[in-house]
Amino acid sequence: MHSRSTVGGGHETRIALGLESVIGSTVVSVNALSAAVDTNTFAFCAGATVVLAAINSHSRLDQRFFSASPEALPSQATPSYYNPATPTKAAGSRVHTATPSKDEPISGLASFDTNGDALGKVKPSHRSRSFTSIALSPSGRFLAVGEMGYHPRILVFSTAPGTSQDAPLACLTEHTFGIRAITFSPDSRWLCSLGDVHDGGLFLWSINSKTGALRLDSSNRCTTAETIAWMGTNVVTLGTRHVKVWRVEQPSSPVKARRGLDTMNDHLPNASPGPRTFAGRNVLLGSLKDAVFTCAVGISEDKAILCTQDGVVCLLDDADRTQRLFPISKKDYSINCVTYDRTSGVIWIGGKGEQPESLPWAFFSAKDPSAALHEYNGPHLQDERNGKEVPGVSAICCVDDRLITIDSRRSMSIFDLTSVSNGAREIPAIKQLPAHESAILGVVVIPRSITRLFDFLTYSEKGQVLYWSWDGICTGSCFVPLDHPLGPDADESNELRVVRYSPTTNSLVTGDKAGVLRLLNISGLVEAVARAHDGEMYDLTLHDLDERDSLAASCGRDRTIQIFRISTKECFLEQSLINEHAGPIRKVQFAENGSILASMSSDRTIVFHRKVLRTDNSIAFVSTSIINLKACPTSMSLFPGVTSCLVVSAMDRCVRKISIGEGNITHTFKTFDTANGESVTLSRLTMGTLDQQFSGMNVLAGFSSADGLIRLYDVEMGSLLAVVQGQSTVSDLALAQVSDSNENTTTRLISTGFDGTIMLWKLTRSSQDEAQHMPGDEIKGIDPSKLKATPSLRLVRRVLSKAEIAGFQRLLKEKNETDTGLPRNLSPSRLRRQHSRHAVSDASQVSELTTSTDKRSQDLSARSNTYRQRIKHTSPPISPRISLRSRSRRSSLDERHRRTAINNTSDANSTARQISNALQHFRKVMANSGDSLSTFSTQGLQRELQATLDMITPRAQRGHQKNDQTGSESFDDHLAKMIDERLALRAKSEDQTNATEGSQDTSRSQAEE
Repeated sequence: MHSRSTVGGGHETRIALGLESVIGSTVVSVNALSAAVDTNTFAFCAGATVVLAAINSHSRLDQRFFSASPEALPSQATPSYYNPATPTKAAGSRVHTATPSKDEPISGLASFDTNGDALGKVKPSHRSRSFTSIALSPSGRFLAVGEMGYHPRILVFSTAPGTSQDAPLACLTEHTFGIRAITFSPDSRWLCSLGDVHDGGLFLWSINSKTGALRLDSSNRCTTAETIAWMGTNVVTLGTRHVKVWRVEQPSSPVKARRGLDTMNDHLPNASPGPRTFAGRNVLLGSLKDAVFTCAVGISEDKAILCTQDGVVCLLDDADRTQRLFPISKKDYSINCVTYDRTSGVIWIGGKGEQPESLPWAFFSAKDPSAALHEYNGPHLQDERNGKEVPGVSAICCVDDRLITIDSRRSMSIFDLTSVSNGAREIPAIKQLPAHESAILGVVVIPRSITRLFDFLTYSEKGQVLYWSWDGICTGSCFVPLDHPLGPDADESNELRVVRYSPTTNSLVTGDKAGVLRLLNISGLVEAVARAHDGEMYDLTLHDLDERDSLAASCGRDRTIQIFRISTKECFLEQSLINEHAGPIRKVQFAENGSILASMSSDRTIVFHRKVLRTDNSIAFVSTSIINLKACPTSMSLFPGVTSCLVVSAMDRCVRKISIGEGNITHTFKTFDTANGESVTLSRLTMGTLDQQFSGMNVLAGFSSADGLIRLYDVEMGSLLAVVQGQSTVSDLALAQVSDSNENTTTRLISTGFDGTIMLWKLTRSSQDEAQHMPGDEIKGIDPSKLKATPSLRLVRRVLSKAEIAGFQRLLKEKNETDTGLPRNLSPSRLRRQHSRHAVSDASQVSELTTSTDKRSQDLSARSNTYRQRIKHTSPPISPRISLRSRSRRSSLDERHRRTAINNTSDANSTARQISNALQHFRKVMANSGDSLSTFSTQGLQRELQATLDMITPRAQRGHQKNDQTGSESFDDHLAKMIDERLALRAKSEDQTNATEGSQDTSRSQAEE
């Protein structure tokens, strides 16, 4: 499997994502595992990929991978009889243009059915689907897989070396809803498929041994069957109270008249002969009339072994075409799978809660096979439960002298059957390949500078953490306890959400759906527990402070950021940020060596917080700047090698490069796909630097949940480099550089899926061989049943008061630190945050804003009323006083203008002093550092300094002239003030004199009267 590469950045850059190994599988039934007797190979389903594996001499798996996109065209035309017309496109789906590979033959590019519609474009959706059934021909030449869902495909691949593993040999589209089972005949001449219960179709195809072309030969309806098996040249279907034998008849003529058509074909046109009716006959069940038959295996031309859900092993005998069913043995467990080892003549059965058990075929031909099998005590697989519960076996098959089993936990075990011939009683497992039994949520890569026993780890929603090496070997495991903080009476179960690894403390920090933060060692022992959030925890990030302590910042659905200081065995809450965002906080990220904490929220904002350290070694983060986006962000990551730059993807299908120092967006590009000219939304992204063969290119790897494709972009140019189909539903990605024993560095990509699989990709310039090694190792760890339950936890909060925040802000001012690390007036202008009616905000904030506005309006109205009353009750003065008051009012107005000018001048002077300090610091840095400036930086600095000098020179000259006039202007003002005071005193004395004279005249007139 390789990606398609594109041309980007003005130069041709060919990058291929080659799949190296697949860890885990999606095998849940016997229909998803198949083996080829002649080639000693086996195949199993792994999501939207099929793995063809062979066991080498070192008991490791050599893997090849087969997968086809919905647009892939087959090389052999197979006209559809029941679905001749191309179905209409699903509502809302986009048109994708199929781009054939250069290596495909021309004949495979023009495959049309009888109505002229191109094959390969009948899918209602344009994303790859998971495979649910698989069949490998006994000759090992053909590999057939069946999809799930509406209008599924049966893809037939050629396993010959050198053939394309991305383009199928044939594409069969007869089924309408789901494919339950497919199987090849023992002579590899027939292929039989069984549809889901909603489909009910049973089809038989004939295979051309020379060209590999398929033709629909027979069909019928069968709705109660769950699996199929071949018994010689006959097909056996079995299910709930159902066993039926279908006779495969050789056609006497290619155009034979059909008689007695099944009702399934009555509505079809009679333009072509079409398939024959697949004739079958039910088997009398007798005492097993209520049994549910689960699996079957053909032994010879007329005998087969059938097993039931109740543990009954039956023999189906069709020697005289009588189809007789005989119960042979009864087990105490439900049997899920059965296989036949033709080398040793032993039948192996596997079921729920038990190890696979052996039954010799020779006992089935005895006179009393039930008694013989009851007394049989043959070899059995070694029981490694050690008091633990053994998972049930989902599928089993034999390859040469190896027995392969896949259990309900999706772990694969390989047993050596050569010890059976040597008389061994117990058969040990020579290799165990562990896997996740539930959805994988994320992957964490360990830096190369850290020497550990594992290179990366993965974690699932059920709390399982597995440690891996780059060779695909599992080096250990642990289980995270997921006890709900509200106790066992909680409404919903708890699930793991995020895991981070701390190199300083060599421990794990986890967060779950209930908002509980746990500190564990790598063995799974819990050291500290704290309930950080009142709801689901979305993200967690770590930063190493020193050799003993680290900082952990978590965010969640409750719109809160919790900052903890963690050590080896304890965690301490440093600060709670509760009013930074108006919506759920999706992601947090430390930047600039831990001095900046960036938080991303669904309210379309990204907030930067700066770290402040006090003398008592306490740490706090103060909000400094906010970036408003046009759309809701989906993911963010640090730019590789630059800790002051973030890369953010959003719902508007754009990726933005944000400079933390400048506090703005420096670059934006649309995530286009050059194959169809459309853009997609990246649900998750990760950043990385490629190895030397790509000249250290900075790339962005992301996936879209809309189509499930993994895309690789050049961050600098915004061009698409590669596209590949990974899991059907990808959950996380990680880029890393890996060094081999010869110190050669290569770039690897790890993708995890919700289907429980892990895929390791290698980035190359040319295609590589796809048969790689995927070894495994024994799983180790602590038994989850022995972990102690976590008691009920109290939600923790530590909100800093306004006085404490003011103290940290004063520390920032004393250190001349600002929002962006530059002087305040040199930072870019900030826009005032606008509040929208449609925005997500707290009602409390809106009420506080309304209350403050009402108070300001009340104050203004009170002031105006007081001023009006004062003017109204003031008696009109005489004319000299009016002139004096008008003159004093004008002088006070001039004084206001002078104060405003002085304030503006002081602001400019403070800015000038800050620039001077910055230039002094720059000269010191240049004097102590031997680094040379780039041409772009030097030219920009010279240009800005020259422009600044040209601006301040004329202003400095005007300032000298103003200084000469300052003395005379101040003397005139002082003289005018003295005159006003003298006139005011004279007017006052005149008023007193007039008042005295008036009182004397009044007393004199009264005396005369």
